[in-house]
Amino acid sequence: MTFKDLKKIVAAEITTQQSKPLEKLGDKPFWIWNTEEHKQADIRTNGDCCLNHIIGLPQKDGHDKPLYDSEQIIFDTLVTQTGNANTSNKHLWIKKPTGLGISEFMLRFMAWLCLRDNALAGSQMCIVTGPRIDLAIALIDRMKKLFAGSGKRLLAFDTKETVIELNGVKIEAFPSHHLDAMRGLPNVSFILLDEADFFPPGQ
Repeated sequence: MTFKDLKKIVAAEITTQQSKPLEKLGDKPFWIWNTEEHKQADIRTNGDCCLNHIIGLPQKDGHDKPLYDSEQIIFDTLVTQTGNANTSNKHLWIKKPTGLGISEFMLRFMAWLCLRDNALAGSQMCIVTGPRIDLAIALIDRMKKLFAGSGKRLLAFDTKETVIELNGVKIEAFPSHHLDAMRGLPNVSFILLDEADFFPPGQ
């Protein structure tokens, strides 16, 4: 057996391992903003009511945190009233203090766009960080850890440290001083600039 054959077998095994969790995550809302409706859905689905409950709520200082009204404003700005991603080009700039969890929110939102259906399969999402490669690696690592939280191992990943693939969507992080590879991507569906106010002048 050649190394190429072994690689194909490993890739097929990962695809099989991912298919069942993807069924669980597919067609789920990102978050149910009405508190009473959310409680009822949580009981009805035994905790599998929305993506954020399935993968585990965001944490701060070791405590689970629900999503807040400010995050609903961001969500509603990015998504139409019918719950579908707006097909028109949209640019959203969030000017905020540190520590509000918006980077975490955006990583979760991107994951939800990938997993809720197959509409974005075959596309690429890009995360642009500052000039340090370790920031790009850290954000992709955070996204991978979303699916290993709360003792659950929902998905396994066999990609390099700056790349994650979710349901046929390739998500890659790029340092702001090295965007040549990003410029050639043929089918970009989402770009996140993280901490863009702190990029060096000229980037």
